[in-house]
Amino acid sequence: MKKALPLIFLLLSFSGIFAQNYYMSAPEGFGAAATGGGTPTPSNTVTVTTYDQLTAALSSKTTANSVILVSGIIDFPKQYKITLSDKTIIGLPGARFRNTQIFIGDSPASKAISGILYIQKTSNNIIIRNLIFQGPGAYDVDGEDNLINEGTNVWVDHCEFQDGMDGNFDIKGSADNTTVSWCKFIYLKAATSGGSGGSADHRFSGLVGSGIADAPADGRFSVTFKNCYWAEGCKERMPRARNAELHLLNCYYKTSVSSAKAIGLGAGNNGTTCYVEGCNFAQIATISSPVSEGTDPTNVGLTDIDCVKGIPSVAVNPSYGKTVSKPSYVYTTFDNIEDVATYVGNASCGAGATLQVSATGVISTNCPNTLGVNDNVADLELKLYPTVLDNVLNIEFSSIENGKAVVDLFSSNGSKVLTHTKSVTANEKLELNVANLAKGVYFCKVQIDNRVKTFKVVKN
Repeated sequence: MKKALPLIFLLLSFSGIFAQNYYMSAPEGFGAAATGGGTPTPSNTVTVTTYDQLTAALSSKTTANSVILVSGIIDFPKQYKITLSDKTIIGLPGARFRNTQIFIGDSPASKAISGILYIQKTSNNIIIRNLIFQGPGAYDVDGEDNLINEGTNVWVDHCEFQDGMDGNFDIKGSADNTTVSWCKFIYLKAATSGGSGGSADHRFSGLVGSGIADAPADGRFSVTFKNCYWAEGCKERMPRARNAELHLLNCYYKTSVSSAKAIGLGAGNNGTTCYVEGCNFAQIATISSPVSEGTDPTNVGLTDIDCVKGIPSVAVNPSYGKTVSKPSYVYTTFDNIEDVATYVGNASCGAGATLQVSATGVISTNCPNTLGVNDNVADLELKLYPTVLDNVLNIEFSSIENGKAVVDLFSSNGSKVLTHTKSVTANEKLELNVANLAKGVYFCKVQIDNRVKTFKVVKN
């Protein structure tokens, strides 16, 4: 990550580190600093129903922070390019941005113009949620994507990208610190051949870095893909990246396209790394391989942690190349890999534009919001002390607690620094030696069976 998160964000976020939320009040990952237009209020929120209303709201400078609610279907006559900052765009249920035109030859123009939204460089602090981006179908014409981002501190959440012409969602130029969460990528239409790029089947979903020299000011795109779903029709670029540091967390891959390739990594001038964690490659021909493009292949690295492939699923390990470090930020994850298919792939409560949004922009859900390991989990009855540590952490179990206790201690960046397992009986006291820990904030998780309790402690 390009800069440390404020401690307050870590403390607030860590309370859910052992469970996923179906909808999040704030982003996790590289785009965690995005706040967009802030909380919707009558004074900062406008609802748009037409293309003219939308473009006026996007380009408005009268409100420093603003929230744009999209109602219904808005048709784009061409790709709309905009520089904007401190904006949130939220789709009401069923809202979509649509451009379904493919112009081939002279009818009515020789150049395809079927992109949708292009967020240009110098844009900053943007949130886009709960929208469907509907394109015309794959046709290989450079730059005509459903969404292009060149901005920084961007969060794209619970969106569905359908049938992008050149691609579904590209991140390039000066873009950096981006989180893409709970998004679905799909091709519902057959590809059209004959585009200027030369590919007859360009169902290539997403690109990070459009060229070998394409990179932000600090050299490498930092992008988190969390709980995303590459679905039927996707052929390649899920994503493909150059000059990037990627984190793919609890993503789901299920496409029957023959020879489909999930992750493509080209080094670019600055190298590319990808930390793939807890992903389910349920149906995909190739998980990942380095992409040859005239750069040093030793400057590419992928590390797989706890991923599976196929139905029934089997463990996979496509790791290769240079060493890839685990991201340092705090994030939530599913405890069981089976939950990826159950929750991310769910048509009603999974990836895509599946949120409930009120007319005033309040997000809610008809689905269980807390997913995975913490579903219906009861607290343990125990005492933990002191909360300001010197050398020993004491855990006293109540008269009803019996079983195998697992105690995990995490640093404030989410790294596990200590694990202790012990069979305990009623009224037992457990003493953990923490003398070797560095000074700082830590979080303790204690679990017996399906009962969990968490604490914050400080080491002097």
